[in-house]
Amino acid sequence: MQMTLQEYASRFPDRNRPVPREFAGQWLAWNQDCSEILSHGADLTTVREQAIALGCARPVLQKVPQAPFVGRA
Repeated sequence: MQMTLQEYASRFPDRNRPVPREFAGQWLAWNQDCSEILSHGADLTTVREQAIALGCARPVLQKVPQAPFVGRA
């Protein structure tokens, strides 16, 4: 069963939005309230440094699993 992002947000208000499939297997750096992906890539250090360079002193880092993947297309 698929649902829109609005349905997901109303049904699960305390959860982050689904991550796009294109980020499977990568590191993500989110802003501090986890509302925006600042950088992504294979190397954790590079991803973190890019987020800091964008002005986020303490990015939230996340490793997205390669598979099985649950997210949005």
